Amino acid sequence: MKKSVLIIAAFCLVLYGQAQTPYTLKQCIDTALQKSLQLKSDRYDLAKTQASIGQAYSSLLPTLDGSASYQYYFKVQEQLIPTSVFGGPAGKYQAASLSTPQSKSVALQLNQTLFNASSLIALKAAKVAVNINQLQIQSSKEDLVYNVSATYYNIQSILKQQELTQSNLAIDESLLGVTSDQFKAGLATQTDVDRLTVTRDNTKATLQSNLNSLEKQYNMLKVLMNIPLESNIVVMQDAYNDAAVLANQPTGDFDPARKTNYLQVLENKRVADLQRQNIKAGYLPTLALGANYGISGFNNNANPFTNLNSTWYPSSYVSLKLNVPIFDGFNKKYQVKQKEADIQKFDVQAAQTLQQNSKDVADAYADLKSNHITLQNQQRNLLLAQKVLDDINTQYKSGLVKLTDAINAQNELQTAQNYYITALINIKQAELNLKKAKGNLIQQ
Repeated sequence: MKKSVLIIAAFCLVLYGQAQTPYTLKQCIDTALQKSLQLKSDRYDLAKTQASIGQAYSSLLPTLDGSASYQYYFKVQEQLIPTSVFGGPAGKYQAASLSTPQSKSVALQLNQTLFNASSLIALKAAKVAVNINQLQIQSSKEDLVYNVSATYYNIQSILKQQELTQSNLAIDESLLGVTSDQFKAGLATQTDVDRLTVTRDNTKATLQSNLNSLEKQYNMLKVLMNIPLESNIVVMQDAYNDAAVLANQPTGDFDPARKTNYLQVLENKRVADLQRQNIKAGYLPTLALGANYGISGFNNNANPFTNLNSTWYPSSYVSLKLNVPIFDGFNKKYQVKQKEADIQKFDVQAAQTLQQNSKDVADAYADLKSNHITLQNQQRNLLLAQKVLDDINTQYKSGLVKLTDAINAQNELQTAQNYYITALINIKQAELNLKKAKGNLIQQ
């Protein structure tokens, strides 16, 4: 019955594996970059900023407005007129209505900015804002690639831990079977059987904990890839054979001034400089052209479709408006000083960013070399602990050593396995940190 169940389970696992194509790290990253909600949000920000360029450009174009009005006075306002105008005595006034009850007009107003330095600077600032949004998208991509890679490597380590734990479970089952037979033959005690039963059950609990951790990491990967949580995905198991290659890579190809974080500081400095120029442009005069053409009609009754004398009276003008700032209480002077302080601060931040970028690469490279050595040592320790356990188990089955020696050897193997798994996680994390420090997360 046990053999039948195992055969059916193995067959189901084969079918399950065939039904799913394992994801490589590149496929996970490509899917995340294609479907990420954060990148989608950042692209909307970019579209909004790109539209602001057209808005800034529109301030340089002419504007044309149309207007129409209709008024009917139930009582036309009277005004006082000197009677001397009509030959009457000086100092006397006569009230008279100088307008008709009904008036209506239609007009077109044209305005064109001829010179406004602030509008030109605003156009430049909008273009710089687009660069900042593009750099933000690049930064979001780098963060996404880093998080996907870290989650992918965590899954790899758990899969490797599962593999080792299943091997331990097989050893526990074998020892328990041998000890049970020895107990039946009077060569072992019930305590020996119970101790091995506890050991086996603890291994099963560890395996179940691994499954729980694996499910959580897969859920995280699905969120980063923006695919449904109910979907079933598997990742391709890595052989971890590229550590030595990366550990020997030089750092001479690294340029700290090409990293996204440094470029963002430079663009923010450009924005501050344009804001300073815009404030200083407030000292310059502005010149605008205006033109107007309209027609008006009048009548004594409330009929908007008729005019006195059946006539529309046209009017038109052309204007030039010059505005010259004279004194603002030194307001712009101190605003300029504030922006100059911001620009100097960005210079300091740029220098700090270059230093930090170089330090991050040096630290990441040192960590990678150290973890590479640690991984090699733990690989040797794991092989040695496995050999010791195999020898002890053989001797135990032959009655040459005690059960305590077998359990101790098993515990030593599990300790070596834990150290090995930790070394695997650390070296993959170190590789990832080096790529991030060098700005190579997204290969061009």
